[in-house]
Amino acid sequence: MAFSREVYAQALAELESRRGKASARAAAFRERMIREIPRLGEIEKAMAQSSTKVVRAILDGGNIEPTVDRIKTENLALQVEMSMLLREHGETAVNFEPQYTCPACEDTGMANGKRCACLEALLQEISCRTLSELSSMRPTSFDELDLTAYSDRPEGRNAISPRARMREVIGYCRLYAEEFDGQDNSLLLTGPTGVGKTHLSLAIAGAVMAKGHSVVYGPVQKLLHRLEKEHFGRAEGNSEDIMTACDLLILDDVGTEFSGSFYTSALYNIINERMLEGKPTIISTNLSPKELADRYGDAIASRIVGTFHPLVCAGGDIRLLKMKQSLV
Repeated sequence: MAFSREVYAQALAELESRRGKASARAAAFRERMIREIPRLGEIEKAMAQSSTKVVRAILDGGNIEPTVDRIKTENLALQVEMSMLLREHGETAVNFEPQYTCPACEDTGMANGKRCACLEALLQEISCRTLSELSSMRPTSFDELDLTAYSDRPEGRNAISPRARMREVIGYCRLYAEEFDGQDNSLLLTGPTGVGKTHLSLAIAGAVMAKGHSVVYGPVQKLLHRLEKEHFGRAEGNSEDIMTACDLLILDDVGTEFSGSFYTSALYNIINERMLEGKPTIISTNLSPKELADRYGDAIASRIVGTFHPLVCAGGDIRLLKMKQSLV
């Protein structure tokens, strides 16, 4: 996947920051241990002089093998002494060297002459975050959902209250986020305006991102509008590739975007491609299955209704309820 210069710059800056922090931690550890165990400083100094001794032996001429063997033996003895001293203090000599986030490339971004997997993951993460930040939406948490805002009076033929229904839905979403591994079911969150669909999807986003997965989220109108601008040359980027490749894609308020052939085609391509690759998508919408079919046609509606796990949210508009309560 191609990435913009801005994304590359951010990724390289992050790697440089990681290297700097690793070096700083190693230096701080070394200084602290030498203060606590002065003998460690003497050992380091003696080991640093080894190369000078070897060079001097070479310049003196003659058979240098005995001298080199003796220096090696002395160094090994010093290393053993250092390890013992550190072990007595519950530490290890490994921490004298920088402990990089990625040992394979030592946080340089390059390993074996090619881009390291850690840089690829970082580029993907930054791209997803940048695309998601086009909207004003931000990840939330499940704990912020207040079940008392939902009526506990049974409604409908199933005789289940909105509160009981939402308790089940929230429980399912929480477990979904906790067990997310990138091969999960896609979810279809339906229900009237203001019942918490967006909050639930953003709570999943927050929990999934905390586990290190790449997530793109936002109102479908803004995401598809970005694709349109890139497609017709009014903006640079590869948003469609990012939306297709991320571990989890969250399309909020499907059905509120402008109606048009480009938007419908783009939505179909993204959903279909992610289905083929086994990548989960979460859609929230106020539309019923029939309304989805009427708006997008059977090609999209059958994929959403037929393969996404349905979660029906219930209750009144929580935002209006809270507004009324604030006026009391």
